[in-house]
Parts: sequence; C-alpha cells; structure tokens
Amino acid sequence: MAAEEARPVIAADDAPPTYDSMFGKIKDAHGTHGNSWGFVTSLLTIIAASIGGIVCVAVVAALMGLPIAQLVIGLQNKEECTAQPKIPLYLIVSGGFGIGAAIIQIFDGLCCGKKDDSCDGASGSRCPLLGHVRNLLNLFMFAWFICGNVWVYKITKTVNYDDPLSEDYCGKLVYLFAFWSITAVYISIGVSCVVGCGCICVMAC
Repeated sequence: MAAEEARPVIAADDAPPTYDSMFGKIKDAHGTHGNSWGFVTSLLTIIAASIGGIVCVAVVAALMGLPIAQLVIGLQNKEECTAQPKIPLYLIVSGGFGIGAAIIQIFDGLCCGKKDDSCDGASGSRCPLLGHVRNLLNLFMFAWFICGNVWVYKITKTVNYDDPLSEDYCGKLVYLFAFWSITAVYISIGVSCVVGCGCICVMAC
C-alpha cells in the first residue's frame, strides 16, 4: 500500500500532445481558439492539409506506376508490332528513363533543402550535379516523347490487331497502351489549362 502511495500521480492533461499528428494539431487549435470560429477554420485547414498529403502520395505512386508499366509491357511485347517495331522500344526507353528520372528527383529532393553554408547555387542545392543530370534527362525524354508521337499516331488508321502475319500488325495491348500513355499527356495539359484559366478568372472577379 505504501509503495502505491509513493507512485507519482500524472494527470492526463500534463502530457503534451503530439503536435506532429493530426489529432495533436486539432487539440492545440482547440486550446488556442476554444469553440470559436477560429477553431473551425483551423480544423478545416488541418484536415485539408492531411488530405493533401494523401493525394500527393497517390499522385507519386501513380507517376511511378506508369513508367514501370511501360517498361514491363514494352519488354513483354517487344516483338509484337510489325507495323512499327519502334513502339515497344518507345515504351521500354520511356519506362526505364522515367523510373530513372523519378529516382533522381527523390535523391535531388533529399540533397536540396533550405539554404545554408554548405549549399551551392541560388537554388540552395547541395547536389548541383543531380540537378544538371535531371535537366538533361528531361530534355531527352521530351525529345523521345515527340518521337513516340510520330511512331504511334502515324499508324493509327492502318494498324491491324488481328493478323500477326500482316505488315500492319501490332499487338493490341502494346499499341493501345502506347497510344493512351501519349494521349493522356495532352489530356492532362488541356485539363490543367482549363483549371488554370478558371482559377485566374475567379481571382480576377
């Protein structure tokens, strides 16, 4: 009994909340604003930031999934396009370089932080070489994308999915995947332009 009385009593309120977690931030906002409108605003901001982080992870996963799928489909069907043998090659190179670009981007992000004495250049990068390699890689991928446009769209009206002996034959999977991976880029650009114009109009009003 004496041992139990000797134990210090720690109130639950004495333990500071974990401010790195969403619930800790909500508790801190409630303590600051109480039940006022300021707390509601802070709550919505915290939830939006948390959802935004999840969306960013999903976008990164999707962007990594595309080059991996390009590489796999290109390798599995590299002999399946008589009409234009460079289409599987386009997928293989796009996938391989896309994965490489994503890895370089990750390492560049780890190397490039806030400006300090060890940073080099106006961007605050401690790994300027990675930035130059990334820029060259992006330039090559843009040129390779243009080549893919020519190879894929050139045979759109003549491609044959059914007869492997035909000179116009191209595997349906490899061709349609290449076609839509290119077309999706233009769709994304169009949607971005529409959204951007909409945002500008809203801000101007």
